[in-house]
Amino acid sequence: MSATRLPDFEHTLAIAQGNLDALELAECHGVACGLLCRLPDASLDAYMGLLDMLELVNGPGSGFKISLEELLNASRAQLADEDMSLALWLPNDDETLEERTMALAQWCSGFLAGLGSSGDETVNAMSDEVNEALSDLQQISIAEVVDTEESEDDENAFAEIVEYVRVAILMIREDFRGPDEQDFIH
Repeated sequence: MSATRLPDFEHTLAIAQGNLDALELAECHGVACGLLCRLPDASLDAYMGLLDMLELVNGPGSGFKISLEELLNASRAQLADEDMSLALWLPNDDETLEERTMALAQWCSGFLAGLGSSGDETVNAMSDEVNEALSDLQQISIAEVVDTEESEDDENAFAEIVEYVRVAILMIREDFRGPDEQDFIH
């Protein structure tokens, strides 16, 4: 299965007409992924209600709502993709490393909010690996940028953290999904 592409980040930011910034837009994707890990069939209404409750998006214009629906559906397809082609919806590489780092922190915060939105105890019964990944995501969500000098090492470290988050999300999704009916123990 080939993964569906996410909507264009900059275009979606433009049609949001200043109602949110790049960090909040990245957080919207985190919320979608967290929600879909818990509820793979989550509806657009459930997603929009969660965005409203989190005070990220309230009464979006029709174009922006269509982009958010495309985001939700593309995220659902990517999370289900056998090739593990999930992409994090973050500002483009031409933005500063500081901006992208803060967007990643917001993305993780949104993911944790979406994942925990049901209020039940399922999250507490996850595997040790998932609990460690959730702890790491919590730490990333409160990251602060202390050095605004950008180097190739910093870019590489950022890329490694993004990849770690991507793989952690897929692992969390698998833990929620559980074994497939076709999975054999022996």
